[in-house]
Amino acid sequence: MADEKDQKDLQVQANLKKIKHRIMVMSGKGGVGKSFVATNLAYGLAMQGKTVGILDVDVHGPSVVKLTGIEGVEIPAAENGMPAPIKVLSNLYVLSVASLIKSEDSALIWRGPMKMALIKQFFSDFEWPELDYLIIDCPPGTGDEPLSIVQTMGTMDGAVIVTTPQDLAILDVKKSVDFAQQLKLPILGMVENMKYFRCPDCGKATQIFSGNGLEKLIFEHQLDLLAELEMDPNIGLSADQGKPYIYFYNKMPSAQNLMDMVLKVMEKVEEA
Repeated sequence: MADEKDQKDLQVQANLKKIKHRIMVMSGKGGVGKSFVATNLAYGLAMQGKTVGILDVDVHGPSVVKLTGIEGVEIPAAENGMPAPIKVLSNLYVLSVASLIKSEDSALIWRGPMKMALIKQFFSDFEWPELDYLIIDCPPGTGDEPLSIVQTMGTMDGAVIVTTPQDLAILDVKKSVDFAQQLKLPILGMVENMKYFRCPDCGKATQIFSGNGLEKLIFEHQLDLLAELEMDPNIGLSADQGKPYIYFYNKMPSAQNLMDMVLKVMEKVEEA
């Protein structure tokens, strides 16, 4: 039993040594577009020539498989026979709990220790390729999964925190900022999603949500705003079709804003 545990620990360390940069994507509450940002950040990095992995650790609500169009795709095997992440581009790999359960309707009714063990298994029981970046899509909040990721990874390059403009969302995102600061996890910046809606006829931008709490939060904690994203119907369409927005709608203004975010993250991480 001890030998098996030692072997798994060695596999974890072997996989971690293959990952150059590690970025966590967080949000204070659900429904703010966190998984959308994580997926498009990963695709954007791949479009910049980086070899990238996406790890979806949102155990109870995994959506990266849907966002990347790999629903129903079986987990492949590496050359050594171990299971491996699913290759979605020549330089982009995805691993999600959604690929490990029989039905997309199945709920995982798990307590903390089981979730923490699963997160470790993502590194002990799989063979990862050499990666320039690993993007980790965490569930909303500051619970077991983000804490387990920080503990398992050992060192992290930082976190990207996603929110929407309304003060209710900012109330929750403050906890994500505090979580990162308590764990000495660098905050690479904030992404403000659903900032406004642009009329398709006249082009006028209308702010949907009220509130200015994000500006105050950014000022108080000296954070960077990585991107302001508008509400674009094509974003919802791209998600439903499993066609990442930054990749398939790359001429749209929000896709260009996303790529600006990618470049800012690269600059922060690679010059650190």
